[in-house]
Amino acid sequence: MSPADDLTRPSAADSLRDALDPGVVSTDPTLLDLYGQDIWKIGRRPVAVLSPADTDGLSRALAEAARLSLPVAPRGGGMSYTGGYASDAGPVALIDLSRMDRVLHIDAEAMTVTVQAGCTWKTLYETLKPKGLRTPFWGPLSGVSSTIGGGLSQLNAVFGAGRWGTTSESVVGLTVVLADGRLVSTGARRKADGRAFYRHYGPDLTGLFCGDCGALGVKAEITLRLLRSPAHEAHGSFAFDTAAQALAATAEITRAGVAADMFGFDPALSAMRLKRASLLQGVKALGAIATSGGDLFKGMAAAARTAVAGRGFLGADDWSIHLTAEGRSARGVEDDLAEARRICLGLGGREVEASIPRVVRSSPFTPLNNVLGPDGERWVPVHGIVALQDGPTVHAAVTALFERLRPRFEAGGVQTGMMLTALSTNGLLIEPVFVWPEERRALHEATVEPHILSKLPRHAENPEITALIAEARVGVIEAFTSVGAAHFQIGRTYPWLDSLDEGSRRLIRAIKAELDPHNRMNPGVLGL
Repeated sequence: MSPADDLTRPSAADSLRDALDPGVVSTDPTLLDLYGQDIWKIGRRPVAVLSPADTDGLSRALAEAARLSLPVAPRGGGMSYTGGYASDAGPVALIDLSRMDRVLHIDAEAMTVTVQAGCTWKTLYETLKPKGLRTPFWGPLSGVSSTIGGGLSQLNAVFGAGRWGTTSESVVGLTVVLADGRLVSTGARRKADGRAFYRHYGPDLTGLFCGDCGALGVKAEITLRLLRSPAHEAHGSFAFDTAAQALAATAEITRAGVAADMFGFDPALSAMRLKRASLLQGVKALGAIATSGGDLFKGMAAAARTAVAGRGFLGADDWSIHLTAEGRSARGVEDDLAEARRICLGLGGREVEASIPRVVRSSPFTPLNNVLGPDGERWVPVHGIVALQDGPTVHAAVTALFERLRPRFEAGGVQTGMMLTALSTNGLLIEPVFVWPEERRALHEATVEPHILSKLPRHAENPEITALIAEARVGVIEAFTSVGAAHFQIGRTYPWLDSLDEGSRRLIRAIKAELDPHNRMNPGVLGL
């Protein structure tokens, strides 16, 4: 029996349990099944789930796994849809950082905050908010469960990204645990307390571990920049007759840098989201709107407008853009919104009630009920980040692909949609999504709120149509590759390694060999 085969026996988990603190190692079959899958992929069941409580415990867990020659893969909030931690390879221990969920230190003088990697974006936001502080980028829409370590491994979009870019652009320094349990610290650090305060001093070692999908090490502690929370915000929504208008407006607003965050929907995705969006009419959401700003009267007026608009502010064939401007002064924020309005109206758009961005900003981290379709269907996205001028080219290629597949989509009950969002002043993220009738998985059961789940119909296993979705995803990725797109959460899906020149491939392989010479850290991710 080979050493790899030997690891499949209970002795591997027993050895881990004997060596590590009580409660760190789980071999519960239900948990192993859950942690072996992501939104898209069911991988091989892990040998064990390791859940350390702090950096020392994480170091001991990885050192013990290394002693056993057991590969490991880190899992954040589990929202990957690219096989980021779900593998078909040999035995693996899943590193679960959900116990490492604390905000460790807030330094309002140095303007930094240090968190454990399993801290969620929601926890960080709510911890900082009473202090009048925030990170520049402050989370994805999935921030109720998505972790900061996972976001740094996979990278994120949305909240704050229109001005500040993605996750890694707000990071100052890291403590990373390597495959053998050794620690690496990055960023310039104060002599007084050893805390990172500035990122750039010599080559940017922090950047090595950003977007690596856990291939180079496990993030343990993360220090991010802080800013004082913007005192004012304003919201705008605009409808367009065509995709060309919406793409042009999104690109020009991005260039202008006037939106802190912005997202757009095609007509199909708007319909899917609004079908589920009792949020727009919920008393809780309206209350949050009414109290979300400093001016209660304005908040109540905004809540009233949202209630009156309901779901009827968009036409059935409308593309839409929804944005938030923020800043220190009401005048500055209104000037930013006025510039966005000028751009949209000049490109043929019309202003509609800003219900969607108002609701999203007042309750940014809501339960992830959208991991299933509005009628209980499976849901999965695929995405790319393109240069602003390449948006129309990619949209045309994806649209042509979907038209070719239309008869098969219709026969299989497949629905498609598309989301747009901005990254700083120079990136456009385009995210096609697929919804199709298929049996839900353990991850869906664990994610969707029970009172929502109980109302959704179940669908039968549908492997033929799921294979069609896989085919369509490959076609979309090829469309993105044709313009040199970048991708977040590369996982085991996007062709990152193939996109590099030979010198870059040699460099990343040399770095991998230095940090993980036995290829035990999430083997196969990134194509390594």
